[in-house]
Amino acid sequence: MAGLFYGVRLFIYHTEAQDKPEPDKRILTAEYERIERRLWNIIANPAMVLTLLAGITMVVLDPYLMHANWLIVKLCFVVGLVAYHFICQNIMEQMRKGSFKWTSFQLRMWNEVATILLFAIVFLAVLKDALSWIYGMIGLIAFAMIIMSAVKIYKNYRVKASQGAFKKKILTVKDKIEHAVKHYTAEELWVSWFGAYDIDPKHLSYHICVMTDKTRDILQSDLALMQKLRSMLDELDYPPEVLNSILIGFASQETVDREYKGNWYHYFK
Repeated sequence: MAGLFYGVRLFIYHTEAQDKPEPDKRILTAEYERIERRLWNIIANPAMVLTLLAGITMVVLDPYLMHANWLIVKLCFVVGLVAYHFICQNIMEQMRKGSFKWTSFQLRMWNEVATILLFAIVFLAVLKDALSWIYGMIGLIAFAMIIMSAVKIYKNYRVKASQGAFKKKILTVKDKIEHAVKHYTAEELWVSWFGAYDIDPKHLSYHICVMTDKTRDILQSDLALMQKLRSMLDELDYPPEVLNSILIGFASQETVDREYKGNWYHYFK
């Protein structure tokens, strides 16, 4: 069981490593493949074989056990666990070939299936006929629902925490851009940012707003300034291929007053 629990956790990290920039992606992928292969060949597969041999031996030595209803039900869960093992092995082989069909969230949900199977197997072995099957199945279903709910709650927490941390980085970069541009002009200015970065990172954009068209044109034509501002985006930990899609633009109050009656909302829209 430990091999299955740890194996699926490795699958999750292996999948998430595909979103890393190079060379991190290549290094992590190779390392996870090595660990997964050793885990499966040295721990998971031998443990499964030994467990099945031990169970078969127990039944051979005491055939009367096969008349116990609880053991029949337990063996059904054991068959499910063996199937789970081979499905995990198939997932590992797909990843080794570069095929990632499962998302990290789906793998987290899949990881809890092993927990439910383990709970059911231990539950039957310990309690046997002490409780009615109805109450037992109700308890198992309730346990499964609690596990699945906990995974979803944890996912939402991770997403919110990640978005909160990333938003702080966005605001830090915004302040640095504003501070840097102030060295190039004495005009009043501010920096606005927006975009559905939580849906797609490339949607993020920064807009440096100044008072006059003349200052806007001078600033946006300054290649050294633009290079300096774009270098600040490195702090966002974005994939390199996405960084070039992030917009850093310039706007002026004059243009907004003249063409949008001073309404910045309509300008950006």
